Amino acid sequence: MIIDRALIFVRDTGPELEVDKRLEMIVKGEVQSDILIFGSSRGARSVVASQLSDSLNRSCYNLSYPGSDITFHEYLLRAILKQKENKKPSTVVLVVDEGDEFKKTVGLKFRYDRMFPLVKYKMIRDELVSRNQKKWGVTDILVSHQLNKTFFNFRQKKFTKRDSITHSGSMLIRDQKKVFNYVYKDKPRTYSKKGEFKWKLKAFNEIVALCKDNKIDLLIALPPNFRVAIDGFKERIEELLDGYGMVYEFDPTIKEYKDAQYFFDNSHLLKKGAHIFTAELAEILKH
Repeated sequence: MIIDRALIFVRDTGPELEVDKRLEMIVKGEVQSDILIFGSSRGARSVVASQLSDSLNRSCYNLSYPGSDITFHEYLLRAILKQKENKKPSTVVLVVDEGDEFKKTVGLKFRYDRMFPLVKYKMIRDELVSRNQKKWGVTDILVSHQLNKTFFNFRQKKFTKRDSITHSGSMLIRDQKKVFNYVYKDKPRTYSKKGEFKWKLKAFNEIVALCKDNKIDLLIALPPNFRVAIDGFKERIEELLDGYGMVYEFDPTIKEYKDAQYFFDNSHLLKKGAHIFTAELAEILKH
């Protein structure tokens, strides 16, 4: 089942503002799933929440945002737990970006664009103020201040097939990218801590602490890329977990993970590949 628009347009003063209904669910206390999935596009594309629900007989929702980083994932979890009407999950699955999770990456950031259209909610305004995006007092009084310069883009916004969000929050891809190198990259690589950002490490540590303090099971998931896994990255995650939660890295013996027909591009699975990886996660979560 595909809903027509999990992202819809609403009229405010002037330009059209894109309101994210998933984030609004958090603010309004409407998140009621037992298992929650967080991550960037790799979480959105690689984990089929409805499949986990069916396999485990537990409610599951995918709150992964393409282009988001670990600081945004930490915010989402913290916001869910802060808003008491939300159900506290029993399990959190955090899908990480291999090699890039804690480093400067152009494509991964805190998704302010998802928050600005929801400034009518005090919870959102408070977070923006805390991140130096808005000013106290002015924010609550002037509607015009609630519009950020990033809104003023009058180009028509168009949805693509990849924007389709399933009823359980996953964003699965059916069609392969037109420009794609079909050669599997098997050259060994080793992870280095050099270049890690302290605030990204802090956000990860806070996710672990939130789960630990609230007795939430934590699973860190490493889905496959169309290349060999980076040596030492899984171990780095385990080091940061410091004994709480566990890490699951995809099974490298599964032949489909070396078949380009299961990938959208070098970093994202197609829907049929996502079903295979989700089946792996389901088996881990059963134990």
